[in-house]
Amino acid sequence: MAYQIPLTIKDTLESIAQGKFVLPAIQRELVWAQEPERMTRLFDSILRGYPVGTFLFWKVTPEQSKTFHFYEFMLNWHERKHRHNDRLHLADPRELTAILDGQQRLTTLNIGLYGSLAHKLPRKRVDSIDAYPPKRLYVDLRYEPTEDDDLQFGFSFLTDEQARDRDGHHWYRVGGILDVVEPGEPIFEYVTENGLTSTPAFRTLSRLWKAVHEDGVVAYFEEKEQSLSKVLDIFVRVNSGGVVLTKSDLLLSIATAQFEGRDAREEIHGLVDDLNDTKPGFKFTKDLVLKAGLVLTDISDVGFRVENFSAKNMKILDDKWDDVERALRIGVKLLSSFGFSESSLPAASVLIPVADYIHQRGLDDNYVTSAAPSVRQDRALLRHWTIRTILKPGIWGSGLDQLLRSLHQALRDSTGGFPIDAIEAEMARRGKSLSFDGALLDELVDTPYKHKRSFALLTLLYDWVDTRNDFHVDHVFPRSLATAAKLRANGVPEADFAEFADKIERLSNLQLLAGPENLQKRAQLPADWVRSQYAGEEARNAWLAGHDLHGLPTDLVDFLPFYDRRRAVVRARLASLLGAGTEEIRESAVLTPALPPMPASEETAPPRVAVKHAAQADGSELAAGRRHYQTSLADLVASGIVSAGTVLHANYRGRDYRVTVTADGMLSDGTERYESPSQAARLLTGQKAVNGWAFWMTGDGTQIRELRT
Repeated sequence: MAYQIPLTIKDTLESIAQGKFVLPAIQRELVWAQEPERMTRLFDSILRGYPVGTFLFWKVTPEQSKTFHFYEFMLNWHERKHRHNDRLHLADPRELTAILDGQQRLTTLNIGLYGSLAHKLPRKRVDSIDAYPPKRLYVDLRYEPTEDDDLQFGFSFLTDEQARDRDGHHWYRVGGILDVVEPGEPIFEYVTENGLTSTPAFRTLSRLWKAVHEDGVVAYFEEKEQSLSKVLDIFVRVNSGGVVLTKSDLLLSIATAQFEGRDAREEIHGLVDDLNDTKPGFKFTKDLVLKAGLVLTDISDVGFRVENFSAKNMKILDDKWDDVERALRIGVKLLSSFGFSESSLPAASVLIPVADYIHQRGLDDNYVTSAAPSVRQDRALLRHWTIRTILKPGIWGSGLDQLLRSLHQALRDSTGGFPIDAIEAEMARRGKSLSFDGALLDELVDTPYKHKRSFALLTLLYDWVDTRNDFHVDHVFPRSLATAAKLRANGVPEADFAEFADKIERLSNLQLLAGPENLQKRAQLPADWVRSQYAGEEARNAWLAGHDLHGLPTDLVDFLPFYDRRRAVVRARLASLLGAGTEEIRESAVLTPALPPMPASEETAPPRVAVKHAAQADGSELAAGRRHYQTSLADLVASGIVSAGTVLHANYRGRDYRVTVTADGMLSDGTERYESPSQAARLLTGQKAVNGWAFWMTGDGTQIRELRT
């Protein structure tokens, strides 16, 4: 291996453009594109005359050029449409120079001078036509660094529109320097014509021209050995410094070089893209697919080590790749049918044993959709196990390789359906028990809204929901009501504000709603929304029971006692489900009725509280000494605290409003009946949000909320 005369950037990029310099399949793909600041830092170093490292080139003979796979250099990188290098197609054998070390730097130079980057803009839809504007490399000719600046030149990737912004800047497209045939006069003319004589523009452009056209920036060694094994050894040493290799990019490269029947790089990248495009969208990686390939093909050691990617093992993976790919595709469809997506799947590694089970049993797409009782039972067991492994901390963390090998062995040694007992016994033996103690149950039941496991918990709790449809995790009481102003307006004591804001974001204030329902609900009080959606009492009660929402209060002020009551119900249900036995799960998969069970008994209700003395509209004293839970006006009537016929009044914007308490605890204005004080206040005054308990008063001016405190 000999040290060669350094090349200029211009000569190097011309060789790339002519297809003389290429990338071997053992090279990983461009990763600097995700870090544009790293790319601009390279140009800053070059203009400052700093060394940017040596390069390693591999001279490939015409005879060998048809033996290996090669790729073109990236020119126009697009985050969605063009992240992978294009395959080099050779019409005839010819001599090539393959880059073993230096791809990221050379690609940066190629993109910076000739190409572009296109990243997704924030808050733009993935499929929006203007979500990925191409950006080219520019340098600010007015840029003057301060003493604290780490960079001496103002390089930046900009859209052409951004570059036209001259407010304090003068952006010069870096690639334009390629058209400048000589330094000196042409650069001086540009600086003068653009009024840049008092800026660092002349110095910047002169340095840029010299760095591109004249300096030997690309200093390289050249290897002429044609043996793949030696080239692999050189490549691994160069890219890992002699340390045991663990990066999946390099392992994928080695796998690609070892495959004979197909191009591993194209196959794996294509599969990863397809898996992630499975609706509603996932974010699996090359690491996971490679790991799954080792597990499913029965390779004894599934660790990410170079020796596991031997020619023998890769021949096995090559031969069995179609089966591996099919199992992974079905596995992702199955997880999707369970309702999971990238945003709700905390542990992507769970896909591997799911796909392994599909692979071992030879299952097909029918397994995902079949309504046959035996298939539904088996699917329910697998789903239940999947959710529990996600909810139990540490299952998919350390010791993953040993766990995957053990699960693979348990699956291989069993017959019939999903061997949940054998699987869980093996997990427990490895310190990965799926038991849930009281402390963990409390942690789960207090899961915050934004946690990935909130969806899994809700699908476990309310498994009658068909997760194949579009369901959202939604707040029962909308979070928009938790502002200090709205809490104060609705009569919530200020001392409760912090507790209110905390609990409104936790599991016991969450539910699963179909997409259209979620959009309709928006910021309504839940009781109002339920009445608007389900006019009939039977349908309304069924919906409330299905979500453990019986006793849903009509006012914001009652949120905290409602939350505590529902939390107790949810925790009890969760404890039962996480401790459920195999037969119970099998039976529920087939026998669960269309409507979920009715709510828990009164034993879970919060304690009764004392009610204060007050006076009725006619001046007589209301019943005292009674104890009653502060809920509805009907409760106060039933307890004798408020009498039927009591007149309540209020003044709003100079107008008097009066309603009468009915025998069944509703309110009437003589024409219409209202189910709660807040409903009456809202409908009569036209206000969007009003606390009826603070709005209505008895004859002596007592707010009716004081009757239940």
